[in-house]
Amino acid sequence: MFCSPIQLSEAVSMTSQLVRYLGSIGLATFLLVFTQVACGQDATGVYRGQWRSGSNGHHGPMRAVVQPRTDGTYQARFTGRFAVVIPFAYKVTLQPTLDSNGNTVLTAEKPLGPILGSYRMTAQTDQSGLYGNFQAAGDNGSIQMKRVR
Repeated sequence: MFCSPIQLSEAVSMTSQLVRYLGSIGLATFLLVFTQVACGQDATGVYRGQWRSGSNGHHGPMRAVVQPRTDGTYQARFTGRFAVVIPFAYKVTLQPTLDSNGNTVLTAEKPLGPILGSYRMTAQTDQSGLYGNFQAAGDNGSIQMKRVR
């Protein structure tokens, strides 16, 4: 779960107001659910799935390990294969935000050098997986991964 300092203070304030009405019955359950809704889905985990190019149809396996950082972002290490046998691996910092429906949205941008430009990714996460789109070096595509841990 992630919360900005503002979201966290709002959550604490609203929680303290509601404690008067709820008493001790169900308070723990309420706090768990309320914090999940106010702060978004925790993206921490291991994911497996595939990437697919929207430009040329190439696709391949992909794995991601996502870990929280102390600054509220996530460190993600993606590994996979291109053209069946060519391995790739890269790390990016994922910036979490909430969309208007309260879903966790992760964004990343990483420079790839003067020839390749930048890698950009936008993804959503839920309890079952990580799903999104990417753009890099004149290519674009999607990632579809299920949470395995």
